[in-house]
Amino acid sequence: MSPRTANPNVPEALLEAARAEFARHGLVGARVEDVCRRAGVSKGAFYLHFKSKEDAFRAILARFLGVLEEYTRARTEQWSRFEHSCGALAAEDFETGSERFLHARELECDCNRDLLEIFWRNRQILSALDGASGKRYWELVHDFRQRMSAFLASSILTGRDTGKYHSDLDPEFVADALVGVYEAFARRMVSLREKPDLATWARNLFTLLHQGVLAPPRPAWAERSSRSAGGGS
Repeated sequence: MSPRTANPNVPEALLEAARAEFARHGLVGARVEDVCRRAGVSKGAFYLHFKSKEDAFRAILARFLGVLEEYTRARTEQWSRFEHSCGALAAEDFETGSERFLHARELECDCNRDLLEIFWRNRQILSALDGASGKRYWELVHDFRQRMSAFLASSILTGRDTGKYHSDLDPEFVADALVGVYEAFARRMVSLREKPDLATWARNLFTLLHQGVLAPPRPAWAERSSRSAGGGS
């Protein structure tokens, strides 16, 4: 008699069931028995894949952070393609409401709204981290935060060096601030009973992030002085 092969769908079913139980009862109140009942498997099947409910939660959290990181990198690449095709936004675009500005706003707001949607769908995970039992998982969050800050700082540094952003910006400071903004949004969602207007949040965020860091246009007298210093006519 050949041995039974493991069902490849069981781990996914268990994680989905665990996610539902954590959302309903929290990390402390959730029970392995209820996770298994919801997934339609035995406790033996659960312990074949996870050492404990805490181990299952760690897998859920790691997956959530992985989705956030993948999405952040993908949207940065998408924005780079936009700038390569249409040119980088400048302060004048905000003042005139140019076509480039309108396209950029639509793209960025859509990206921000999608990211906020991810936070909203996973707000129970963030809620579980706030309790005393959630402290054991903060090394995952800390490592994720450091990776995201380093990634964003590199992008901001490039923007500063190419003249797109203010010349006196500290890339690491701005990157930490950006990560903190999204983290604050996520924590705010935990306490909300009804879904907020994420499209409005996204539009406000677009204005804050872009108008707040764009370099101002150079006045005409500065251009003339620059040409004179360089010997131009």
